[in-house]
Amino acid sequence: MSFFKKRPSVSEGAAGGGDSSMFGITLVQFKELMELRGKEFVKKLNSSDYNGVQGILEKLKVDRNTGLHSNNQQDLEQRRTAYGKNIIPQEPQSFLSFLTSPRYVPHHMLLVILLIYPFVLIDLSFSKSSKEKGESSKDELSTVQLYHLTSIQIYGNR
Repeated sequence: MSFFKKRPSVSEGAAGGGDSSMFGITLVQFKELMELRGKEFVKKLNSSDYNGVQGILEKLKVDRNTGLHSNNQQDLEQRRTAYGKNIIPQEPQSFLSFLTSPRYVPHHMLLVILLIYPFVLIDLSFSKSSKEKGESSKDELSTVQLYHLTSIQIYGNR
C-alpha cells in the first residue's frame, strides 16, 4: 500500500499529438519553443520559423485581441485533438508533506531562534534559586540578555 497517489502524467488526456496540419505549428515545435529561456527564446521566437508573436498567432489562426471564439466547438475540438488539453497536473497533497516540513526549519535561523526561546523562558520561570532567596534575578536577566544578543548576532550575519 502506497501513501503517495499516482501523479497524473501529461500523456493522460493532455498530450494531444493529433493532426496539426491545419495549423502552421506542430506540438513538437511548441515544446521546443517552450523549453527555451531568456535570450535563446527571444532569438528563436523572432526567427524566420515563427516571425515573432504575431507570426505564431497567424499560424494558429487566432485573433490577437479576442483570442479563440469559444462558441465554435468544432474548432476547439480540432485544437484539442492537435495540441491536447491545456492543463497543468496538480501535485497531490498529503499528510506526509506536513510531517516532513520540519526538515526545512534549520535552514531558517529565525525559526530556530523562535523555537528555542520559549524553552529558555520556561527554564528561567521554573528556576527557584533566586526566588527562594529573595534576591534580584540578575543572573536570569543576564541569561536572557545573552540569548537575545546571540540570536540578533546570528540572525544579523545571515
